[in-house]
Amino acid sequence: MKLRRLLPRVGLSLAILAAIDQVALYTLLRDDRFLQRAAAPFDPPVFSPSQAATLARIRAHVEDGEGSPADFRFDAELGWCNPRNGGFGDFAYDWAGCRIAAGPLAREKTPGVRRVVTLGCSMTHGEEVGPTETWCAVLDASRADVEVANLGVAAYGLDQALLRWRRDGVPLAGDEVWLGWLPEAALRAINLYRPALRHWSLEVCFKPRFVLGEDGGLVLVPNPAQNLADIVRLCDSQAEFLAALGGHDPWVARAPAAYAPRGSRLSHHSFVGRILLSVHEAGGRDLARRLGGPGEEAYRILRAIVLTTAREAGEHGARFRLLILPCRTDLERRDAAGRAAWEPLCADLAAAGVEILDLTGPLDASGLSRADLFAPQGHYSAAGNRVVAEALAAAIDR
Repeated sequence: MKLRRLLPRVGLSLAILAAIDQVALYTLLRDDRFLQRAAAPFDPPVFSPSQAATLARIRAHVEDGEGSPADFRFDAELGWCNPRNGGFGDFAYDWAGCRIAAGPLAREKTPGVRRVVTLGCSMTHGEEVGPTETWCAVLDASRADVEVANLGVAAYGLDQALLRWRRDGVPLAGDEVWLGWLPEAALRAINLYRPALRHWSLEVCFKPRFVLGEDGGLVLVPNPAQNLADIVRLCDSQAEFLAALGGHDPWVARAPAAYAPRGSRLSHHSFVGRILLSVHEAGGRDLARRLGGPGEEAYRILRAIVLTTAREAGEHGARFRLLILPCRTDLERRDAAGRAAWEPLCADLAAAGVEILDLTGPLDASGLSRADLFAPQGHYSAAGNRVVAEALAAAIDR
């Protein structure tokens, strides 16, 4: 008897909850956003108004020829890249694609001058500072016997840096090759679609990556977008997007239902289901765990990239150094954890013979506050760049 009385109440409660769920679905998620964040399913795989605007600009170029391909820094091989003999204002690039500081890189090496080819992301390129304020430029200006070729590109992973070295760095015949690593950006090296890793990314762009072959060597997975039309096509068709990524983007593979065609999963039809799916997709990005040891893909891939770059630099007669260029977030996380997330990998690389220059120590010992060392968006300020340059100038002859 009690069960007969209870069942209708349970049924009524479930019906009320279901109704509330559906009301929330069609009100709170009417624009596919909740608390200013995109909610799964991500079909199309665009997460912000700025990405939607970028995709619209790319579409206009593809359909009507509006704008120039250079406006998007598109590069079929690397995903994106700074243009040779291009750019404007503070961000101009010479014949080699190096960022111009006091002047373009000399086409011929000067006898007695050591050429250092620097690779990396925005911490090498020098975002948020003028062309003569980057650590590359300051180091170049401080040493008459050194010239620095700045091949850094904003938002690069170490995989793209290696590929750029092979294409654009080798011809420069550097005496030294420096690979600048921003630990906070480590996971870029296992990603194919940038917005999947960082939903707040301003750009809509695909990139290549490496996987490990059976022999432990690097195997290239090419950029799935070979032209701007491919970007539009892949973002317009969820089936083609998923097929192109081929299981090689871990953030898409982690939560397939979050990237499944809209309405194809039961969870897509529920407010609670969509929120839980969004939360699940947002996980798995803990840097300390991803760099915790050889059991992690990111650890193995990064190790192989660094060792490969070091070996190839040596084959071209250049001395290789890995620079650790921590951002403000890296230092804050280290302070909270009592240990830097990059320490295990760096210890492994050092044991393998890689020369590492960790700029964490000089930044800590500079006597400057974090507010002075870092610009508003988290890159080195002019003062922070000077600290890095001075430390490298002191270490270069060791």
